[in-house]
Amino acid sequence: MPRDAVLILTHSRDFYVTELVADALAARGARAVRVNVDRHPMDLDLSLGLGGDGRVTGRVGELPVEAVRSVWARRLTTASLPDDLDPALAGPVIGECLAHWAALGDLLDDRVWVNSPRAEAAVEGHKLGQLRAARAAGLAVPPTLITNDPAEARRFFHAHGGDIIGKMLTPTAHEMSGRGGFFHTQRLTAEHLEHLDELRLGPMCLQPRIVARAELRVAWVDGVCHVGAIGGADAGVDWRLGGDAWRHGALDEATASALNVLMRGMNLRYGAVDLMVPLDGPPIFLEVNPAGEWGMLTRDLGLPVAESIADALLSGEA
Repeated sequence: MPRDAVLILTHSRDFYVTELVADALAARGARAVRVNVDRHPMDLDLSLGLGGDGRVTGRVGELPVEAVRSVWARRLTTASLPDDLDPALAGPVIGECLAHWAALGDLLDDRVWVNSPRAEAAVEGHKLGQLRAARAAGLAVPPTLITNDPAEARRFFHAHGGDIIGKMLTPTAHEMSGRGGFFHTQRLTAEHLEHLDELRLGPMCLQPRIVARAELRVAWVDGVCHVGAIGGADAGVDWRLGGDAWRHGALDEATASALNVLMRGMNLRYGAVDLMVPLDGPPIFLEVNPAGEWGMLTRDLGLPVAESIADALLSGEA
């Protein structure tokens, strides 16, 4: 059976960027097959097999796995569960379903993935690991504390002149506006210190606030950097909360080269990288989201991110 299908894994509420990539694949003569993973396991079958002779078999919905050329893992979301399922079973069922999709990554590890579940799991939410890898790659990184200890948080606050920001350890928004989460990156003030006991239930990532000329969102795809800039020295600490317009950004050669080292070292084919451009000095790396949003860079700036993703999916290099 010929491997002629590019499998797009997303969810039923996803739009715009999936169509952009599907169109870019079609323009290159490739067949895109979209599968909404939130229909699994109730309304979507996923069968994966490995014979004693090593032959791969199975289906993702109606698509035979033998026909899969490459996979764009756009979004792997929570499974659909019956309304009458015992709440005590919901967590284990969701865990099994995620493991089921991870098994697809293991079975098709010789195909091109953007990105593979294994690579994504090793990066997503691992802020300190990302910062250490970024520093080793040659990028500037900010002092960082991740803690659930209110006393440590207060010491960090005072050590940095009472001018720090706080953010969650994992993404809380998966949309172009970034408004889907319940806690955005925000500046912490002396008033917040009175409520730091809440850290016991919600550990937080703390960093000094960077007064910046701009924040950059880099949609990195196989060494190609699509750069958008937003905000400035008078803006808030999280662009998702403001009304600023995106504008074209750029990376210096050293930063672009270091990003290539970082991303390839993480085995990623795509990542949304956030950098701050300080008033003086090189850009400062904040984090990379391996499934981060890029649609606004195309919508507002015309950057051809979809075309780069299509090229990566058809590269033939797993």
